[in-house]
Order: sequence, then structure tokens, then C-alpha cells
Amino acid sequence: MRFVLSLILAGGVFSGALASDNDCAYDPKTSAMSRIIAADSTHGALYGTALNAQSNRSYSRTLNLRDREVVLTFDDGPLGTNTRTVLDTLDKHCVKATFFSVGRMALADPKLLKEYDRRGHTIGTHTFSHPFAMDRMPPQDAIAEIEKGFAAVSHALGKPIAPFFRFPGLRDSPETVAYLASRNISTWSVDVISGDTDPGANAAKVTKDVLARVRGAGKGIILFHDIKKPTAEALDGIITALKKDGYKFVHVVSNTNYKPNPEMVAKTDAFRTPPEMATVTGRWTASAATVGRPEIKAGSVDVMRTEWVELKLANEQLTGNARSETANVGGGNGQTASGYVATSSGGGGSGQTGGAYMANSWLVTGQIQ
Repeated sequence: MRFVLSLILAGGVFSGALASDNDCAYDPKTSAMSRIIAADSTHGALYGTALNAQSNRSYSRTLNLRDREVVLTFDDGPLGTNTRTVLDTLDKHCVKATFFSVGRMALADPKLLKEYDRRGHTIGTHTFSHPFAMDRMPPQDAIAEIEKGFAAVSHALGKPIAPFFRFPGLRDSPETVAYLASRNISTWSVDVISGDTDPGANAAKVTKDVLARVRGAGKGIILFHDIKKPTAEALDGIITALKKDGYKFVHVVSNTNYKPNPEMVAKTDAFRTPPEMATVTGRWTASAATVGRPEIKAGSVDVMRTEWVELKLANEQLTGNARSETANVGGGNGQTASGYVATSSGGGGSGQTGGAYMANSWLVTGQIQ
């Protein structure tokens, strides 16, 4: 059985969805955007100045932003109220952005993922499970995280996405950047970091820091996280202040689509991982006694428990031959990440055959002091 990404559409040119003909972002009288740039991902272009491995500098390209032009980007989503608030704020100001979605999060809420697209934003990826130290992972594991992320987000959206990738924590490595280059996937770094994941971050601090950093840089790619409450609360004021200062917003789209790696698609076990719990942001600890309810340590955390996706049903759905079949998962709410995939009836998924990447079934978020 082949992985579901083998059925993702790959033809045509991805340009980012236009929400509607009367979208205020495309009306010169109301738009806060200066222009739309089609970014080239050929040979693994790297955009942004913040790099972990300086040896990757050879891949660097520029978006040729003019003075007082910025690109808004958001990582880690989608996630509930905070993402919706961010989307509503962008609509209010007639601005488009780029969202780097985590595969697990996309599978957890495909409806909200589709809101990115419906409202005309560009969608890239940010791995499948957001590992914190990809630069220290074995290259083959890091590559699997990248490909699983693209597959999961494309699957959840149900259409091609941009070949745009951002490393968690901006922790790129020579091996993974070279792999992305071989796949014509661009790497997205940043020029301005919002600090919305810093300890003690709040709307006032994020606003102050972003405005100071943007004014210092004069232009660039700004990194936010749409899953974070400080960003959801601060974004309206930040955009208002930047507009007042004469800044304009650039919408970045892609001139190509992500295309699955045929060699990895052919490997039936390439995406098979054991049942696990993982964080998107923050840290957690768990022992055998607390695996059902992990002990969460200090920090802002987003913790997910995952289950198997049954590939046969997923593939049938994409080819229009599926029947709905959702198993009751122990410890979850009885619903899978998407309504047409089945999970194992127990919490662990051991012994399940025909499964590959993990779909999200349980999510908790919170600020732990």
C-alpha cells in the first residue's frame, strides 16, 4: 500500500487562493498590501537572514522587498480561537499572510486549515510533529518529518500547497537544506522575530518588540505563531501601527506546487512511527504511570496524543470510493482528525496493520507556571 501523499494533486501552478473577487485586499482603495510576489523555490531557495547553519548561506535569495515592506508569516497552527482571531484581524486590515502549518495540527482541524486557503492566504509547512532540534536529528529522520508534514497538510487541505518550508526553531542543517534544494522546496527563515513564544510574552511586550525590530530593520519577513494568544491579541495593534508608519504588506505566493517524493512514497514503512505524545511548543514529561495524563512542566505548551491513520480508507476517500468509518479511541473523544479515517480501538494502536502517519485525536493547551 502506498502512502496517501501519492494521491496528492501535483500539477498546475499554486498562486495562493483569492478569497473572492470583492476581497478588500485586492482593492487598491482598501488594501494595505503593496504587491504580490511569486517566490521561486527552484534549487531550494532560502529566504530570510536568520540562519542556524551559516554554510547554508549559499542558498540565500532575496524577495527584493522595498523599504517599509514586510511579509507576515505564522507558524504552528491551526489552533482554535487564536488562529480565528488572527484570520479575522488580517481580514479587517485587508492583508494576506503565509501560514506554516504543522502536520498534526492540520489533521486535528482540517476545517480551520481550509480557512487559511478560503481567505486567500498561502500555506506552507513546518514539519509533521514540530521536533525542536532537527539539526541534531539523523538526516533520514528529519527528512521523514519534512515529507510527513507536507503530506499531512496537503491531505488535510485536499489540494496542493506551496513548496515552502520553515524549520522549527529555525534549526536548519546543511543536510536537510541540501535535501530541500534537491526537492525544489524553499526554506523560509525570518528577518524579524516577534518573541511571542518567549517566557512572559504578552500582547503589550510582543507589540513593543515587533515594532522596534521592524523599525530597526526597515523591512523583512516577520515571524509570528498564530497558536499564541499574545499574537492574537497584539496583531491588530501591530498592523495599525505599521500602517501608520507607512509600512506596506507583501503577499508571497508560489509559482509551483509541492510534489511528493516518489522514492519515499514507494517505501511502505517510511512514515510508520510508534504511538507517541509530542509537543508543538513548550515541554512536557511523562512516565509509564502518567502516559494518559502527562505531567506538564513550566512553559506554554500544546500537547497531542496521536493514533494510526488507516491508509486504505484515506486513499479510497481521495479517489472518491470511501465510506465513513470512525472508531472510538480510548482517551479521546471518539472522533478522528478527519471523518473518513479509522483509528485503532485502543489508545496505543499496537498491532494495527496498514497504517502509517499519525493522526491527532487529543489536544490540550495551557499556560503552566
